[in-house]
Amino acid sequence: MFEWDWVHEPTPRLPRCHCSVIVELPNDELLSAWYAGEDEARPDAAVVISRKAPGGAWSRPPQIVADTPGKPEGNPILWVNRRGRVQLFYGTMHGKLDGPPGPGVRWDTVDQKMKLSPDLGHTWGDDIMLRAEWGCVFRTKPLDLTNGDTIIGVEYRSDHSLFLISEDDGDTWRYTGEVPGVRNQHPTMIQRADGSILALLRPGGPQHRIGRTVSHDNGRTWQPAVNTDLPNPGAAIDMVKLSDGRVMLAFNPLERGRNALALAISKDEGETFPIMRNLEREDDGEFSYPAIIQDRKGLVHLTYTHMRTRIKHVWLTPDWVCEGASR
Repeated sequence: MFEWDWVHEPTPRLPRCHCSVIVELPNDELLSAWYAGEDEARPDAAVVISRKAPGGAWSRPPQIVADTPGKPEGNPILWVNRRGRVQLFYGTMHGKLDGPPGPGVRWDTVDQKMKLSPDLGHTWGDDIMLRAEWGCVFRTKPLDLTNGDTIIGVEYRSDHSLFLISEDDGDTWRYTGEVPGVRNQHPTMIQRADGSILALLRPGGPQHRIGRTVSHDNGRTWQPAVNTDLPNPGAAIDMVKLSDGRVMLAFNPLERGRNALALAISKDEGETFPIMRNLEREDDGEFSYPAIIQDRKGLVHLTYTHMRTRIKHVWLTPDWVCEGASR
């Protein structure tokens, strides 16, 4: 089974978009967030959300939930805590928006904030500052651990990842130290059967390979990051542990460019990904920043950027990947 629809289509206020995330709500609705506006890092870029009831369409127009006048918002993530409260995490850029990347420019000037919703994302409270210091960037969904903690991986100044951990279901958060080893960004995580956490990492340098690191103490410390043999052009990735124990990874399977987007399946908790099928591939296409979840009925849902003007939503059975996999 494979189906798809559009979450976001361009409008005069929101002509371009990027960096979507998706969650399943306790009432079985889907909620997605992304940023949209004139373009990435433009002063009118805002965080927006849309919802979809089972069997329905995505709500239009999207609801603007964060829009600092004259400053771009970026990289939202969503989380539903164990009490059913929805939390939105995102950042606002405060420095120069033009010029070469580096200190004082665009993503190196982003803060980290969150908003809380008491009613499944219909209304939102005021901003809560998590880290006013510039340079930490959200990307991938939080992971609920078996010990009751929740952990979020973030990029730190383009070089090395670090993590936020909550021991009280999202009421408070604290930061860990950086992940050593090869340069790395945007961790996506699963917890393995032995309790350890595997994080796969967007390349932070010219190596063009997905990195990996492991924690054996619930995310407090991490092994030095090393490269895997999975190619990546320096674009965000995401993975999810399925209900049957397999792991599904969404990524750009290329060393250069974002004109292909693939799903891969691991049967050994993320050690290897021998089963792979392309979702998209076009010579002049751009498909990027996938977000992946499995719903309570067992369907896999992805949202991702389609040509920087649309957010695409696909839903499929894991067998769809296996049936059409390249060998």
